[in-house]
Amino acid sequence: MLKIWGHRAAPNVAKVLWTCGELGLEYELVPTGGPNGGLDALAYRRLNPNGLIPTLDDDGFILWESHAIMRYLARRERAENLYPAETRPVARVDQWLDWQAAHVAEAVRDLVRLTIKATGPVLAEQLAHAEAQADALFGIIDQVLRTSPYIAGADFTLADIPIGVAVRRWTTLPVTRAPLPALDSWADDVLSRPGAAALSA
Repeated sequence: MLKIWGHRAAPNVAKVLWTCGELGLEYELVPTGGPNGGLDALAYRRLNPNGLIPTLDDDGFILWESHAIMRYLARRERAENLYPAETRPVARVDQWLDWQAAHVAEAVRDLVRLTIKATGPVLAEQLAHAEAQADALFGIIDQVLRTSPYIAGADFTLADIPIGVAVRRWTTLPVTRAPLPALDSWADDVLSRPGAAALSA
């Protein structure tokens, strides 16, 4: 059975657990990070020298970085519906996976830091700037979803998972958000998938 180190509230762990749900894979979740601690333990650092989560153990094959784990599991299961084999369709999925990691994750992280994890007073200008950054990024997705049912095209793929996790987090924060109806409709759809149940299990 797969072993995954992390905790469900961590967005990068949630991506992997959702992927497992889509693939019908059983796993053992080893509570690590957040309230569980353990990231600096020598045994864990031997698995993941970054001291971050998630980390995967597939029968002795150790892998870290959430999107690498997602791709690996989809390939392992030959799930071409989630991660296509053809060059151009898979490039489109990779584009959105990389974009989410490089831009959206940081924007949501900034909002978390300025709201629920703020350790002191936050300037209104700072928060307004962070809100605008998030609105602009999620607005890009909203535009795509006005003409496409899913992020990377006609079908649900790995590209939808990290953005779904990010939207779920963003919409729980005490921030002002731009109205994005196409994004909201898509989020209602993808977050109701059986695979997404892993996020709140």
